[in-house]
Amino acid sequence: MTSITPTTRATATTRATTIAFWSRIATWSIAGSLILTGARVQWLKSNPSEMLAASMVRKNGTSVHERTLAEPFPRGTIFDRRGQVVATDTTGWFVYCDPKVVYREAQEALELWTRASETKKAAMEAKGIEPPSLDPFGDLAARVATATGTHQADVLAEITQRTNPELQVLQQELSAEQWAKFPRYIVLASELNDAQVDALRSAKVPGAVLSPRPVRTYPYGVLAAPIIGKVGTDHKGLSGYESRAEKTLAPTNGRVTYLCDNRGQVISIPEHGLQVGAEGDDVVLSIDMVIQEIAERELRATVDAANASGGRCIVLDTETGEILAACDTIRHETGRTPITTDPGAKIDASLARMRWVTDPFEPGSIFKPFVWAWAVQGGFAKPNETIRLPEGPLTLTDGRAKRTIHEAHKSSYGTKTWENVLVKSVNAGMATVALRMSTQEMKDMLSGFGFGHKTDVGIPGETAGQLPPRDEWSNRTRAQTSVAFGQGVSVSALQLVHAFSAFCRDGSMVPMRMLVGARSSAVPIPVLTEPVVMVSREAMEKVITEGTGRRLKPILHYRGFGKSGTAQLAAPKGGYYADRYMSSFLLGAPYDQPKLAILVTIEDPDKKKLGDGVGGGALAGPCAAKIMNGALEYIGVPHGLDLPYDPKSRIASVD
Repeated sequence: MTSITPTTRATATTRATTIAFWSRIATWSIAGSLILTGARVQWLKSNPSEMLAASMVRKNGTSVHERTLAEPFPRGTIFDRRGQVVATDTTGWFVYCDPKVVYREAQEALELWTRASETKKAAMEAKGIEPPSLDPFGDLAARVATATGTHQADVLAEITQRTNPELQVLQQELSAEQWAKFPRYIVLASELNDAQVDALRSAKVPGAVLSPRPVRTYPYGVLAAPIIGKVGTDHKGLSGYESRAEKTLAPTNGRVTYLCDNRGQVISIPEHGLQVGAEGDDVVLSIDMVIQEIAERELRATVDAANASGGRCIVLDTETGEILAACDTIRHETGRTPITTDPGAKIDASLARMRWVTDPFEPGSIFKPFVWAWAVQGGFAKPNETIRLPEGPLTLTDGRAKRTIHEAHKSSYGTKTWENVLVKSVNAGMATVALRMSTQEMKDMLSGFGFGHKTDVGIPGETAGQLPPRDEWSNRTRAQTSVAFGQGVSVSALQLVHAFSAFCRDGSMVPMRMLVGARSSAVPIPVLTEPVVMVSREAMEKVITEGTGRRLKPILHYRGFGKSGTAQLAAPKGGYYADRYMSSFLLGAPYDQPKLAILVTIEDPDKKKLGDGVGGGALAGPCAAKIMNGALEYIGVPHGLDLPYDPKSRIASVD
């Protein structure tokens, strides 16, 4: 056993004392350093230098340790009046890449491969690991294209058009300036379907990142597209009610602002760092997508069959003023000079101009019922009154001015009753009675039915139409007689169907609307008395049974009333085309309790193909009748098993 000598004990004591001394020195030094560091940190926080202060904030003034996470909320849904979804938000997928990350990972892979021994390279190749590609973007595009079933060139173009050519081939070293030239976010493919998303997930393409985002979907495709509109990827309204109702539909996106450390770990959330979002509110359109489909289908079929340049249609609920369907179409390949164009429609159907509300036209004979009824109400003529007319063209004289009025058909010449003037669409008879009115009384008629004024239905670009200028009213043989049979005045399709609704009601016009519930408290506008409405309706039924609308008899499932029109199209340089027409028909039904008012116009039908069949009663009338049948049957209006009018009646080709 070894004994501990006094010398050994003294040596150990001295060593322990030394260790304890230096330990205390180290402890106090560390403590002092921490105190000094803390004091310095506090000093820098309260009195930072300009350089330090600049390094702690971003260009927008926020702290570099502050992060914000956005929480997007869905845009409001658009419904039709029956509750069918016509526009809504769903979750879509897209794939993107960060070119800087793709390039850096390719550099690292190349460096590892270069350093590897030949034996290790052979082992990796045996496992299916290929040598790094010197064309990382081309390789990425090829893999993404294979997974999504798209063309490699299209995917690669998205990258190369935003990346400098010098950076597209892999290099060992890049300068800081070259690194700064890389874009940080490039979408390689968007609007991916479920199969493409699954394929990309299975492929695990390096550098390709799948990301969800809200996508606006339109279940009915292009049906009613101009009315519904369309939004972009940023959910900013572009057209239609997506734009018109933007404030209602737009969501309030939420966000969380937090403070983090240098590694991005959350430290705290400030008191006002949480902003709760909310979905956008829904919008209900007055459009009924079933009736809209009927209208678009029948209008397009008629326009195509007539080789016409275009057409318009509106279906109005006369009780509520709701527009149940509205559409128009343009055909450019007719073999004739186009009468109008629509650049927006060529880009996207949702950007098409709503010509039924924006483009005025000269109405022709469908304008006659308004003047006819106004004359009856004002006591200027009675339905059974005989209007004496010549057996040929009527020449009117006002001072030195003369005006000769012609008829479309020989049967329209000669003396007629005031009722037959409307039934047979007699221009001279309308002009004769119109001259019994004062200029102001004719102007009151125009204003009373809303012509010359916007309907304020809520669609941008609505036209007020155009009435005869002041100098033409001074010569009554010009403005007064022209207006009587629908010349010298331009109106919109919307104005016409709105004015016609007075005949479908008690003589009042209810304000129109495109949104369910909007303007529901609006007061109807009185125009005609109910007795005048009934005699006007009776005369317009005879238009179908005896007059220019006889082609509707074998079609209509309901009793109806209406008026045809065949107006010459105005030429761009003034005057009228000799053989180009606007074929139109206004139709109301059922006769006793009208539910719907429909206007159909067929623009520039092919006269060489149809001959006398270009008239409003021959062309637009049957189209309106088919739409009326389908719409009334759909909303549940009953009808008998037999047609209300004898289908075996001789069909006249008169307009």
